[in-house]
Amino acid sequence: MSTGTASQVVGVFSKVVTLAAYIYIYQNFRIFNLPSWPSEALSIFPNGILGLSSYTWAWIFVVAVWIFCFIGYDLAYYWVHRLSHEINFLWAGHVVHHQSEEYNLTVALRQASFHGLFTWVFYLPLALIGFSPVVMILNGQLNLIYQFWIHTKAINKFPRWFEAIFNTPSHHRVHHGINPQYIDKNHGGTLIVFDKWFGTFEPELEEPVYGTVKPLRSFNPIWANLHYWWEMIELARNCSRWSDKFKVFFAVPGWRPKELGGQYPIPEVSTKTFHKFDIDLPKGLSLYSLVWFIISVVLTFGMLVKVQSLPWFNIGVISFVSLISLLTIGGILEKKRWALFVEPIRLVILVGAAYLLSAEMSITLGTIALSVISTIWFFTYRTYFVLSQEINPVGEILRRTA
Repeated sequence: MSTGTASQVVGVFSKVVTLAAYIYIYQNFRIFNLPSWPSEALSIFPNGILGLSSYTWAWIFVVAVWIFCFIGYDLAYYWVHRLSHEINFLWAGHVVHHQSEEYNLTVALRQASFHGLFTWVFYLPLALIGFSPVVMILNGQLNLIYQFWIHTKAINKFPRWFEAIFNTPSHHRVHHGINPQYIDKNHGGTLIVFDKWFGTFEPELEEPVYGTVKPLRSFNPIWANLHYWWEMIELARNCSRWSDKFKVFFAVPGWRPKELGGQYPIPEVSTKTFHKFDIDLPKGLSLYSLVWFIISVVLTFGMLVKVQSLPWFNIGVISFVSLISLLTIGGILEKKRWALFVEPIRLVILVGAAYLLSAEMSITLGTIALSVISTIWFFTYRTYFVLSQEINPVGEILRRTA
């Protein structure tokens, strides 16, 4: 969930640009003036037709607009999702969603921070056709909400007719599986028919193993978003030919030139042989991480609720505090020694942020008290952190490979 929180923080800034592009295309280049609401469609058949009133026809026309936008959005989603599994630089963003070795509703919240910076262009044809931003956004939210509930192992299969048309938990479990036959299958959002039409459908026949072919082995949400970019840069640096250096970013995931070993193999896996990543922590340290994770989520959620009324300075400070908190929590969960140095700095930054953003001294004093208690609590477990030459989390992000 920490990666999902980080994506919401970054999304505050990125969605401003991407939505502005859609609105610009819609306002200046749309082909049709498609109504969003019945009141906008009354002029289509002002006197009615076929015995139906203009108001009835307005409703029929608007419902048709929403249905076509729903289908168009899902088609765009299918292709952006499929290409995000077939093109390296797009996979670098989408891989975050697949890193979890569990499969439950929290996986739906595990989203990348930078993926949307590349994928928004796939939805611009909807603006060009004439679907208003309101219709597009609401259909996008419907698509997103639908996809949330299919991240579960609790539901086996639905009736055959439903499984034939819609994306279901069974279909999406296949999508998240790293079994060789499940790789890059079932890309649909709400509908599964596009996978069947374009040859990417695979039924669930054996229990999937979840995660990525090359496991992340980290709880750090910042590293989760950056590690694949770093791997691509390292691979490009090691390629001898300039054409291969360029190809790295546009080839299929796992591609390597022959001189470096060729295509990365997809090994056979099963639930009996696969070992999930886990680190043993004392209960007190786990509770400490949980408390601060909840505080970070609440802080981020509060910012998102009031984002339209907050000054950009406040948004920037809160975003920075949230991201550094998630970074440090990841280090604590992995018992990284650099967390011993960064956590006190984070607590000092938190006090400074409270002083800058709050007009009430009581909030600043409360933050100081919380930071002091946290410092004592945290350093009670200082002996659990492993010895390492790496004490700088920024350096780790830049140098560590998964």
